[in-house]
Amino acid sequence: MADQAAWSRRRFIQVAAGAAGAAGLVSVEAILAQRAGQEPILLNHVGFCPAASKIAYVPGASAGPFTVVNSSSGQTAFSGSAAVISGDFGSFGVCDFGALRQAGSYVVQMANRRSGPFSIAPDIYDAALGKSLAYLSRQRCGDSTTGYHAPCHLDDGKRTDTGAHHDATGGWHDACDLRKWVDATIYAMIGLSRIAGRMSEQRDAIEAELRWGNRYFLNMQEPAGFLMNYCGGDDGNYFTDNRVGTSDDRPIHVEQCELPAQFHFIAAQAFVARFVRDKDPDYAHRCELAARKCWQWCTANNSPGAATTLSAQIMAIAEMHRAWNDPAAPQLVAEAMKRLLSLQVTTAARPDQPTGYFRTARDDPSPYRQIKHGNLPLVAMAVALDQFGTHADAPTWRAGLRHYADHLATMARRSGMGIVPFGLYESPDPGGNRRIGPMWYRWFMKPRGEESANETWWVGINANLASSGVGLALSARLLGDASLFDLAQRQLDWILGANPFDASTMTDVGRNQPQVYRPDAFKPPTPVIPGGVTNGIGGDASDRPQLLPGSWNTCEYWTPMLAWTMWLMAELQNGLGMPAKIAATRPATRGD
Repeated sequence: MADQAAWSRRRFIQVAAGAAGAAGLVSVEAILAQRAGQEPILLNHVGFCPAASKIAYVPGASAGPFTVVNSSSGQTAFSGSAAVISGDFGSFGVCDFGALRQAGSYVVQMANRRSGPFSIAPDIYDAALGKSLAYLSRQRCGDSTTGYHAPCHLDDGKRTDTGAHHDATGGWHDACDLRKWVDATIYAMIGLSRIAGRMSEQRDAIEAELRWGNRYFLNMQEPAGFLMNYCGGDDGNYFTDNRVGTSDDRPIHVEQCELPAQFHFIAAQAFVARFVRDKDPDYAHRCELAARKCWQWCTANNSPGAATTLSAQIMAIAEMHRAWNDPAAPQLVAEAMKRLLSLQVTTAARPDQPTGYFRTARDDPSPYRQIKHGNLPLVAMAVALDQFGTHADAPTWRAGLRHYADHLATMARRSGMGIVPFGLYESPDPGGNRRIGPMWYRWFMKPRGEESANETWWVGINANLASSGVGLALSARLLGDASLFDLAQRQLDWILGANPFDASTMTDVGRNQPQVYRPDAFKPPTPVIPGGVTNGIGGDASDRPQLLPGSWNTCEYWTPMLAWTMWLMAELQNGLGMPAKIAATRPATRGD
């Protein structure tokens, strides 16, 4: 078996060296080069909650003893024996120290190798979540006092149908650019809603950010109820003179944005209405009217059939039910779940064929793969079961969730590092020659072809990993299976450093972050903003991992990647409250 982890590091060093040399920067390859001849020990750079599963990977190591040392005292806090696991990313010595629960700062040691520092604490992700909240504040568009180039785009925007001015100010820049795609930036509302209940000390800041983003989304809602597509897209990626009526006013694309984003808007309005109704009933009422108006348009003009859209619809129904306890909600979610589960593959033509995964749509039988929206079917099934668990159809939903979770767990074991793949493929081989029965799979998006009409469009997998982690964490409680919670932890671990590059892909969180993409299309360029989550590690044509410093494919901030990672960190930290009967399902941890 080829050691793809070693290949990836060599390739990363080659590409990064050119980028760093051109820019005069010290980048990740310089850090890794200092360890020449000695592979790093790979783990989550930030650390773990006390009750969490805790794994460190030692590339190429044999079985043998390891220790976890307290950084302050120098004393051994835990000792154990590493097992050897081989997978598609190579062979690793796996150091399992989940039994160590004492708060503190530590390093892992094995033979002459030593990890970077990490911590164990109940609030381990609070600092990272705080940075993500501040990141959104820095990405504000409009007349804010916190946006990195504020005030900006006060003249947004000009309608593409009539040429008339329409107020489309507010919101956030989506990425390392000035675009305000509705279908991407709406995810920030979802991410904020999921950390709000877990960061009570930041309630005012979270509310302020929700209102800032919502200003844009409410402005983009048409009288018919739907949201327009965007203001500031490919044809508006520039700064303006901030004066309405001049030639540089950015176009507003007035066509409807995609249907999943409409449902996410409904969910966001329902959450905000519930969040602020005691403090500001008038604003809550405005949000409720916006949600119901959009819902009426969605249901009157559309018949969702795609897995992405059905999943977003289920999440919207659940959030509306939380906010207003609509009596029709249980039947609505049952109908949507029936359509979603009709897309799940439950039977196999041969014994080695995978099952449990989803087809894309009723009219598209290809396996579901989505990088921007992430693993919405998994999250939606868990949300439906959590909110409507007493419904007569709930046992069917539970069986579907169990089947899909088992499929993901089976696939994750193939990596050797616990991450879930980007997706399954039917014939022909998409590249990499990774087979499971009659099908193929890839850990990463294809860099060419099938995923997009633009054959050079591909990005890293952080949204897929983080959204799958969210769904797995929710499923752990609902199914009474803590191994799924541990699998959710592995998805975050990869994002925060437990990957072949020993690199965190969250800015100013962890170590060895690659050089962030900074386009030169406008001045000033987007700065390096703490708390941003980049697209993450991608793959080449042979499905070998790539992290390309300075590239938009792997090293650009994107809102969905940020939002899903925020939700996952909050979910894992909240998992300290898992019922004892679930915690008891964890496998025994070997150690002294």
